[in-house]
Amino acid sequence: MAAQTGPDERFERITAGVPELADERLREVLRDRYGIDAASLRRLAGETDRNTHVVDAGGAEYVLKVSDPADRRAIEFQTALLAHLAEREPGVVVPRAVPDVSGEPVTYVSDGGRELPVRLLTWVPGAPLAEAARRSPELLADVGAVAGRLTAATAEFVHHDPPAPHYWEFPHAGAVLAASIGHVGDAELRAAAEALRDRYLPLVDERLSELPVAVVHHDLNAFNILVRRDGGRRRVSGVIDFGDALPTARIADLAVLASSVMRGAPSPLAVAATLAAAYHDACPLTEAELDLLFPLIAVRSATVAVTAARLDAERRHGDPRHRSAAAADLVRTLARIPADVGRAAVRHACGLPAHPAGPAVTAWLADNAASAVAPVEGALSPVDLSASSDVYDDVDPRDHAALRAAAGAEILRRRPGVPVGRYGEPRFLAPRRRRSTGPDEPDNVHLGVDLFAGAGTPVRAPLPGRVEAAGVAGTDLVLLHEPSEGVRFWTLYAGLTDVPAVGDQIAAGDQIGRIGPGEGLPPHVRVQVSAVPLGDGWTGPVPAAVTDSESARWQALFPDPTPLLGAQNAVTPWTSVIDRALQGRRAHLPDSHPMYFQRPIAMARARDCRFYDEEGRSYLDALNNVTLVGHSHPRLVETASRQLGRLNTNTRFVYDTLTEYAERLTATLPDGLDVVYFVNSGSEANDLALRMSRYLTKRDDVVIIDDAYHGYTSVVSDVSPSRYKHYGKPDTTHPTPNPDRYRGAYGYDDPDAGAKYARHVIDEFDRLAAAGRAPAAYLFEALLAGGGQVVLPPGYLAPIFAAARERGVLTIADEVQVGFGRLGEAFWGFQTQGPDVVPDFVTMGKAMGNGFPVAAMVTTREISRGFDPTGRFFSTYGGNPVACAVGLELLSIVEDEGLQHNALVVGQYLRDRLAGLADRHPLVGDVRGQGFYSGVEFVLDRETKEPASAETLIICERLKDEGVLVYPTGPAWNILKLKPPLTFTRADADEFTDTLDDILEKGW
Repeated sequence: MAAQTGPDERFERITAGVPELADERLREVLRDRYGIDAASLRRLAGETDRNTHVVDAGGAEYVLKVSDPADRRAIEFQTALLAHLAEREPGVVVPRAVPDVSGEPVTYVSDGGRELPVRLLTWVPGAPLAEAARRSPELLADVGAVAGRLTAATAEFVHHDPPAPHYWEFPHAGAVLAASIGHVGDAELRAAAEALRDRYLPLVDERLSELPVAVVHHDLNAFNILVRRDGGRRRVSGVIDFGDALPTARIADLAVLASSVMRGAPSPLAVAATLAAAYHDACPLTEAELDLLFPLIAVRSATVAVTAARLDAERRHGDPRHRSAAAADLVRTLARIPADVGRAAVRHACGLPAHPAGPAVTAWLADNAASAVAPVEGALSPVDLSASSDVYDDVDPRDHAALRAAAGAEILRRRPGVPVGRYGEPRFLAPRRRRSTGPDEPDNVHLGVDLFAGAGTPVRAPLPGRVEAAGVAGTDLVLLHEPSEGVRFWTLYAGLTDVPAVGDQIAAGDQIGRIGPGEGLPPHVRVQVSAVPLGDGWTGPVPAAVTDSESARWQALFPDPTPLLGAQNAVTPWTSVIDRALQGRRAHLPDSHPMYFQRPIAMARARDCRFYDEEGRSYLDALNNVTLVGHSHPRLVETASRQLGRLNTNTRFVYDTLTEYAERLTATLPDGLDVVYFVNSGSEANDLALRMSRYLTKRDDVVIIDDAYHGYTSVVSDVSPSRYKHYGKPDTTHPTPNPDRYRGAYGYDDPDAGAKYARHVIDEFDRLAAAGRAPAAYLFEALLAGGGQVVLPPGYLAPIFAAARERGVLTIADEVQVGFGRLGEAFWGFQTQGPDVVPDFVTMGKAMGNGFPVAAMVTTREISRGFDPTGRFFSTYGGNPVACAVGLELLSIVEDEGLQHNALVVGQYLRDRLAGLADRHPLVGDVRGQGFYSGVEFVLDRETKEPASAETLIICERLKDEGVLVYPTGPAWNILKLKPPLTFTRADADEFTDTLDDILEKGW
């Protein structure tokens, strides 16, 4: 790849411009040569061809290509290649040549003494991949797979007269870089391009010719790959522009593809890995090809960026679509990525060891731990700095300084022993929201072991070696070890002073420095093992910690150094508990016990509106209506702990907390509702209300709302459609239409919808009475939760209540899901329907104790006395002192912090923002709710309202992967149920909506 002298004819060719023919001439060619009357013509981009989009009178679409006579040989090659692909059918749509009236695929037209080759190709539908700014992993995988299938097909093509080499082929890259780098005005970009040239061009020059050769497209950029969207699913629809096709190194196609698609990506290496894995599955590559892929990507990226700079500087013709800031940014990014890291990303994705030496190094360390000398003298013991550690139990996870202080205090407490921070541990020192990939993903998975000892403590070499470097790549000392034939690795040390000189031979146990004063955590030395040299190909510091998504390949490059601690077994690497926990659940819980998410999370702690998993990543909680005032509210924690240490017994004893709580609780309800039955769950409360209703009325039948859920006991399961649908509706249960104004008979546009839905309930009362089985009770939720987050229409409950009173039907308001100010407009959901709506029973639970088991049923004294003849009522745990103390404090917090008002204001703000997504995302069918109880319904078609059930589960899974928790609900499981703690802020609402918007835009 020696740089050429004199003018670059290939550069002159791509900058010469395209043949120009007036539109009238083009119409004439179409009419005379192809028999097509063009209804419209639209110019398309092109580097060497004059490309025109053609629509004929019947609506058929084509591309008319007018080329330079100098390209005749290449055109014949391309035409034959397209014919081959038409016959081969590679599983992707490509253009096909439309013959002229004489049956020829290429015709010629005269222009100023030149015979211009003209081709008419079929139009391939779709939008350029470049226009899909946010791309899902599934789309990227499809792009890679399509490219692999295409290469497998083009590789079978043989032509007797291949085209001459062109400007963009890799053997010409040296000439391109030599001629163009000087035109780069941005000093940082120029330095990055020079670094990539110096680092990778000699490697490409040496190895490219040894790789398998095949005919390839050679211009699989994001403008030549077309995609189409079907709902949330976006896939490749076709590949166009075979103008650069030629026989060359087969891997060139993937390198060109990756270089283009990586531009603008938040995590370019993740893109390269996804493309390579899918391509490799479709078109298996050799290890040598995979090892050269990252260097080729870097060289291609540099040639594109410097060529764009030259075109700008010389004001020459060229395809403007490649002159993007993203192309330059990618060059800067690639220059910062160490060569071995880039190669590891590709190898790991394609099922190879991330580094060829890695397995041997790991095996040797595991087999020789007994021969290692512990780097620091003293008793070694692990210190748990993960999210599961009790070190942080009294700390607000949002206070990162406090987390570090707690960790530091625990480390110092363990002296004079030597606490050891574990390899692979995701440390809980500065938790951030979970992300699937990209710069915002938390980088807290540690790549070494930290030995915490006092400043000045001597540090010993665990193995014999030689000092290879000092003060490089963020380390203080690098030792080279070659313990046996074929095994070579390095140990890295950070946090040392007084290190030996480069070149010194070191015996096992020799002092190699002292622990320095350190920063942040107490003084320590970090010990790492590297399977790769930190030579010229390494850039930047060796990371102390990496992201979860990249940890596997980083750990392959920097294996576990725990064996270097010597013959001890107290310290082991950190391991996740999720697999063990899932195994235990499968062994000991019923198969029917549900779990959130296809890939569940092992939760470690929570605070306010945030969960934290075992890996120290946070999640915005938009799901938990149980934790009304936020997770682990300090006042509730203190109250429960204090009362538990003082007194906890049952309600047959007298204690003032019980009566004080009953007074505070009934004060929130309408007059007359003043007798409280304390129980342990909402199911028990509903069960008791139904039992009392049946006893007092001497009736058995119950009228409910269809799709509702009221609990798990036998009695309430029988009045819960979502439960009895699995075993059959009892004869005494009578569902009435769900008053869903999105799907039901009476919609949002009907001002009388409430009265009309109510009429169905009243008619059911009368039908049952006429049959001699008047109902005992009408049981309802003030906002249907499991029924699909359905808001009761205005005017719905009042006529039902009036009819119930007239007919002796008792009314039961199930407030288990929506009570305690959640709906914003009122403290209890039934109150949102007007002052005339006063139930005979109010049941409550869930949020009543913010997660502590507290529940109750409240009724009138008259009803209570009517039930007394059945015997004494007593619940062992219901209303216990701790439950009452927690319930009292919760009521005070809701009032003190203005949480009901927050639910009203921020809840509406959240729905307004969610409704705005409907303009951009057809999947959004409806947004509804009250306060902090909202639903987003997804549909495949807004006209038919076909539920997008599978898509909704995917969306929830993706939200979880991006650190936001929500889950489906509704009869078809196509509705997001949004019921966050009442402390949810406008910023939280923005975070949720922006993340959902991003996921819907990316698709899957």
